[in-house]
Amino acid sequence: MKKNFIFSYPRAKTFYSVIIILLSFAQSFAQSISGSVRTTNGEKLSGVSIAIKGTTKGTTTDKDGKYVIEARKNQTLIFSFVGYELQEVAVGDKKQLDITLKEATESLEEVVVTAENRSVSAQRVPITLDLVTGKAIQKQGITDLVQLQAIAPSLNIVTNTIFNQINVRGVGSNQGAAELSDQAVTVGIDGEYINRPVALNAALFDLDRVEVLKGPQGTLYGRNATAGAVNIIAKKPTQTREADLGLSYGNYNSLKLNGMVNLPLGKIVAVRAAGILNKHDGYRDGGAVGKIDNGNMWAARLGLTINPTKALSMYVAGEISKIDQQAPSQYGVPMANITELKDKEPIAWTTPLPNDYPVATAGFMKIDQSAIRGKIAYNFGKAILSYTAGYRKVAMTGYQPLNGYVPETNSFHNDIASSTQSHELRLNGETAKLSWQVGGFYGDEDQNTARGLLLVSAAGAFGGQVPFLNFFIRDVNSKTSAIFGQATYNVNEKLGFTLGIRNTSDKKVLGGGNLASAPFGPPSIIRFFYPNVPTSPTQAGMKPFEGIPTEGSWNKTTWLAGLEYKIDANKMLFAKVSTGYKAGGFDNLGQYNPESLVAYEIGTKNKFANNKLRLNASAFHYDYKDQQVTIFISTAIGGAIQNAGVSTVKGLEIDGEYVATRANRFRFSVNFLDAKYDDLKTVANRVGAAVIERNLAGNVAPMAPKWTLTAGYNHDFKIGKGILNAGIQTLFKSDYYTTAFNYAMDKQKAYTKTDINLTYTTQGGKFDIGVFAQNLEDNRIITYSSFNGGTINIYNWIFGSPRLIGAQLNLHL
Repeated sequence: MKKNFIFSYPRAKTFYSVIIILLSFAQSFAQSISGSVRTTNGEKLSGVSIAIKGTTKGTTTDKDGKYVIEARKNQTLIFSFVGYELQEVAVGDKKQLDITLKEATESLEEVVVTAENRSVSAQRVPITLDLVTGKAIQKQGITDLVQLQAIAPSLNIVTNTIFNQINVRGVGSNQGAAELSDQAVTVGIDGEYINRPVALNAALFDLDRVEVLKGPQGTLYGRNATAGAVNIIAKKPTQTREADLGLSYGNYNSLKLNGMVNLPLGKIVAVRAAGILNKHDGYRDGGAVGKIDNGNMWAARLGLTINPTKALSMYVAGEISKIDQQAPSQYGVPMANITELKDKEPIAWTTPLPNDYPVATAGFMKIDQSAIRGKIAYNFGKAILSYTAGYRKVAMTGYQPLNGYVPETNSFHNDIASSTQSHELRLNGETAKLSWQVGGFYGDEDQNTARGLLLVSAAGAFGGQVPFLNFFIRDVNSKTSAIFGQATYNVNEKLGFTLGIRNTSDKKVLGGGNLASAPFGPPSIIRFFYPNVPTSPTQAGMKPFEGIPTEGSWNKTTWLAGLEYKIDANKMLFAKVSTGYKAGGFDNLGQYNPESLVAYEIGTKNKFANNKLRLNASAFHYDYKDQQVTIFISTAIGGAIQNAGVSTVKGLEIDGEYVATRANRFRFSVNFLDAKYDDLKTVANRVGAAVIERNLAGNVAPMAPKWTLTAGYNHDFKIGKGILNAGIQTLFKSDYYTTAFNYAMDKQKAYTKTDINLTYTTQGGKFDIGVFAQNLEDNRIITYSSFNGGTINIYNWIFGSPRLIGAQLNLHL
């Protein structure tokens, strides 16, 4: 297929014309500001974040506490550093700004975010978000998205064998087959979008922060989505010479090594290299095969910043990662011999679930990813023009055991590859009255998927050869383009109105074919036996698609309207209505339509008690239509997506932090969620029988616990010249279901998950050592379940990590 690397839609010409016109009114000059940052005791502070308020441009202080930044006279600089009070300073005519930061002895730490594509304090953004700092991620030992949900309460992630599926506020994607659907939650690393469930196995390391934005964000971000956005922001090269080295070891022979080196190369260039190695033995006893559910991953990133002129900044980074480990194990129960369930759904059926279980084989999973991304920005004074692009290549191969018991009955062969590119051009600016941005987005993705179900139990009938019961080859090209814009007008210092609009076009083309027939039949039929797999949809033994569309196009305009009212500098109210959209597609049964969402939300963000108490709250109501739901039909058809759902999602979220004293900090959150289907016409599997039509109206949406509570406490003990930090955090989730069918065995009962850490940091922060424990209760948590009837007749479950304990050592040079 022919690939387009630039905007290919007619309206792109109009978009570029608008950019040129706007630039003609955006000419101004920046001036060079330099200075130093020190503590009240005169100590130099390196690594202080310095951002231009209302923009994404910034820098950090070097090892001597010095900095240089380009800014206009009417702009404001924001100085922030962990443990110190945030300070804002107007530039004016100053060319030298020496700053003294006061230690935040009994006040909250300020965190600057770019959720609106401009640098603003998280408390001043009228968006509900979960914010996780890089420091918290490292302290908790988090290395992937699945672990992130432990400290981001609105995030729920399903591990469906090799696929990760993300849910925010009860809205997400339950599609397992990689080519079937886009994601309801966009995930991006520095503006490079990750759209495939396999690619969501990407590693997290050397991060500045992760922002989980809730609700549709299409008028702000390039990729459209219905549920929200997860923005992963990596640390960038700075003019500070520094290096980090970390080592962690724990039970299950777990070993984690991570490191970073940052080097300035002159005054305009800096480079940063970072890497991670994470491996552990199996979490469970698989019987004769030994330990299962092991882990083995490594990743590396090399970033480069170049600032050749006062107005021009460039950043480029390359990243690679590799996973080579056992396939995720799943416990299984054969259902065909349960006579009381014959021709029925297992609605109320129950069985005990073990911690360990024998399997016939551990299988394997290998995922290789490589990515390159970058951003170039030019500051014209009153406006900033930026271009962000990314390209990611993913190759996955694996052997996934499906039945989860002995002997082996069914397994899956997976061979999945994708290449994804994204391009975003944006112009944004800010005045005292108006902050605005307009942009265009283009994405192009090729997916090549070859997956087949193996009937291992039939090997005896074919001389020991394992036949394929089905095999699907899918070659899908997806193109998406959009123009979007959003502006906030401040009527006065207190009241502001926001309007946003987006138009998205999507086009998908499908190629491929299916296995012509099952292996049982006359000698004349062509059979395939593992590991000799079909390589082309046109070869003998395969058949082309029949009676289904192989091309589809969709277009949708979405919008946002909101207002914000600043009671004072520390208190804000906001309200908004926004719409979201996710493109349609096609599967083995035909074409399915887009899904859409209308979100209503009111919220407040506050700081009280002389900046010692942060208290935020929001209430929301979603109307969700034409929801895309995946259902297993039969071994011949596989899974299919249906526009089955109309649902209502509503909830209340409260989160806060209280600094009682300099040494004592408390954190908490309360999330209430009511996510139910108003109408969900679909088909249900039965034991030993064909599917039947069902309406799941009244059922609870998957991965949507009614209550999610978190509480955390940290205390600092002064020991010698260093600090001993003791921290505890607990998460409570009430009952929830892992599928829309709400079967008894799809329910995860209410549980708590407690993490603790104890870390001693020497004076100056050059060295720290600590111990940690995760899932202190050692709860066995269901992360996925599935019942397949017909001729398969297997019920499967996948479980989360057990209790993990260990020690870590970090050097900061």
